[in-house]
Amino acid sequence: MQYSINDGTKNGNLNWSYGLIVPNIPGVTDGGCDFYKPSQNLVNAYRTDANGHPYIGTFNNHDYDKVTDYADPRLFLTVGIPGLPYEFNSKFIMDKTAIWSRSNGLYGYYVTLKQNVDPESPYLKKGAWWGTSENRIVFRYADVLLERAEALVQLNDGRINEAINIVNQIRNRAKQSTGAISNYQSDYGVRMNIMPYTGTYSQAEALDIVKMERRLEMGMESERFFDLVRWGEADRVLNKYYAEEANDCSIYSSAHFTKNKNEYLPIPYAQIAASNKHYKQNIGQW
Repeated sequence: MQYSINDGTKNGNLNWSYGLIVPNIPGVTDGGCDFYKPSQNLVNAYRTDANGHPYIGTFNNHDYDKVTDYADPRLFLTVGIPGLPYEFNSKFIMDKTAIWSRSNGLYGYYVTLKQNVDPESPYLKKGAWWGTSENRIVFRYADVLLERAEALVQLNDGRINEAINIVNQIRNRAKQSTGAISNYQSDYGVRMNIMPYTGTYSQAEALDIVKMERRLEMGMESERFFDLVRWGEADRVLNKYYAEEANDCSIYSSAHFTKNKNEYLPIPYAQIAASNKHYKQNIGQW
């Protein structure tokens, strides 16, 4: 969806929908709502080994440390991390205080980058709400590629190598797309490492690779929950996530996902009645 600013109209065709996501930015805005927070679990998922591959299945064994851990460079394009510039602007270095993060003891210190813009951007209109000309991505090519890779693995008809090659296409692009963070290793001491897959993989291994790649590539793009539901993994993954994430964000301490209920929202009873009961309530004890 295209948006615009300075197009000859009073306010332009601005994207106002991300205003609630803006964090507190010292000297720029006070009291940003800072909604839609990246989790520690997501940050840990971007850790990579010496071969430049993610720790599939064990990524959450310890929290990411920017000094000692290698990371997929997409981490720094997805998540705002204390000690690093906000939106790649060295005038705004994030820190672990309530100055930057709303109720950080409850929700954590990380902020999303994909829906926000540089506070000094000429494409930003400041005011009671932050409107920008940042376009909203509904569907993108990497998503199409990963869906094809997933289908090839699920078919299991001898084309697993083709699926891995598709994943590598995305990883190679990510490896080369570091212009905005080209100084992070020298100036901020982070360690980046991402490499393509070169091995021979079983169907199960290839599926794990594709699933992990979807998470890394589509991080903070509102795809994760729907992927987990269609894979039939939502209850297992999310309940484990709640238990582990509660150590950093107390809001998760009482969270629970109920299988065969929380995959879908309930249909309003007024709509069921209006349909002469042709609509049937979604599964679960709503």
